[in-house]
Amino acid sequence: MKITFAEMRDSGVRGILVYCSDYRCSHSIALMAHHWPDDLRLSDIEPLFVCKACGKRRTDLRPNFNWNIHGPIGGMGYR
Repeated sequence: MKITFAEMRDSGVRGILVYCSDYRCSHSIALMAHHWPDDLRLSDIEPLFVCKACGKRRTDLRPNFNWNIHGPIGGMGYR
C-alpha cells in the first residue's frame, strides 16, 4: 500500500510520476498533485490512468521528488 497524498505533501513533495507498467512501452508523465484529497492513497488512483502510447491501464505512481525541476511530460491520460 502506498502513501497518502497528505503524507507525500508533508514531506515537501508536490508532484507525482505516472509510469506505464508495460516494460515494452515505459511511457511516463509528471503531474502536479494539488487537486487530489489528502486522505487518498497513490495506489487508489493507479487504475484510473491509461497510457496514451499503448492504451494499457496498468500504471505505477510514485512521488516526484524533482517536481520543481521538470515540467510535465506527455504520454499518459487520466480517465
